[in-house]
This record gives sequence, C-alpha cells and structure tokens, in this order.
Amino acid sequence: MFPDVDFLVEGLGVSGMSEAGYAEAVARLETACASLARRGAEAVLLFGTSLSFFRGPAFNAELEHRMTQASGLPCRTLTSALVDALTIVSARRLAVATAYTHDVNALFTSYFSAEGFFIDAIDGLDIVSLSAAEQAGPEQIAALARRVRDQAPRADALVISCAGLSTHTVSPVLEAEFDLPVLSSAMVGAWAALRLTGRPGHAPGFGRLYQTEFPRKERT
Repeated sequence: MFPDVDFLVEGLGVSGMSEAGYAEAVARLETACASLARRGAEAVLLFGTSLSFFRGPAFNAELEHRMTQASGLPCRTLTSALVDALTIVSARRLAVATAYTHDVNALFTSYFSAEGFFIDAIDGLDIVSLSAAEQAGPEQIAALARRVRDQAPRADALVISCAGLSTHTVSPVLEAEFDLPVLSSAMVGAWAALRLTGRPGHAPGFGRLYQTEFPRKERT
C-alpha cells in the first residue's frame, strides 16, 4: 500500500492470541516504544487489534498513554485506529470476520459494543498462533468474509480483524462485491500509522477509505 514509507518494527513476542498471551506481550510495550523512538520513528502504532481491545476501552486508553510516555511520540493502538476508520466511513452495523477463537470474538464484541457499534454477525478461523494467522490464504479469508456478510445483510461495513491476516488482495475485491466498506486490521493499521505522522494515508486501488480525502482525526 505504501511502498515509499519505511515501517520500523519492534516485536512484542505475542505467544498466542489469548488473554494470557496478550497480557504477557503488553508488559514489553514501553521497552518497544522507547526503542522505536531511538531508531527515529515519527509515530508509534500498536499493530495488534486484539492486543489492544482484550481488556476494554479503559485499558486501551491506558496503553496509548503508556506508549506516549515511553516514546514521546504521537501514538495510537490499532483498535483505536479501527474505531476512527469506522467512524469516518459512517459505519455502525458490522459484519466481522476474524482469525480468532470464540473467546476472543466475545472480547471484540464487548469492546466495540461499548463503543456504540452493533455486531450483526461475527465468526472466526479459530486460530491461536500468529504464525497460523499469517499462513491463512486469501481464499480462506474471503470465504469467511462472505459467510459473515450473508449473516448480516443490514451491516454497513465488513471488518476483517487480526493484523496477522494478509488482506491487501482480498479487501478491495470484497468491497466491490459487497458495495460497502471493507476494513481490515492490517490495512487500517498502515493507514493510521501514516496519519499519525501527518500524511494523508492515500493508497488508490485499495478501497474507499484509502483513496478519499478525509480530515485527519485530532486526539482529544
């Protein structure tokens, strides 16, 4: 999406997509943020959706505070970025395809319901390890997305949640097929990271969120 941008990465060592795995990983958050600042990052995005929604909105806000304190840079979590993106495209009723287990899907539903969204349908690939999520193919992701879309005819957006899922070839096709916004964790994360640095996040050909001039959301 953004071939001319250098994305610096510091891994948090998530052992598995579960509450225990997330809790262990976020204990390393400040160290990673400080390292990115030393390496010359302009902003920091926590590139993990379930990693930031698993304990609810108050904990998500706490993570952003911790990131800012450790790095001194503009910071955002991927969960907050997804809320921003859904708000920009005026979506409230969601069909949600995830990599997650039933338990993690319940955490997604709890978080986004608290933020005022309606989860019309949610289903996952029942994956725990990040490596397995990264190996999920486009056909598998698309089949799941179509299934949840069929279960949620009133939805005004499709969300594909889990930054480990590769969606850049899938999401634009589904958006054209469904004629509604398709927002995936990985693509929203890249877009949000650029916006944190003051860039517009334009990536023509990847969907309506990434090719329209939107006002940059200011932190309150």
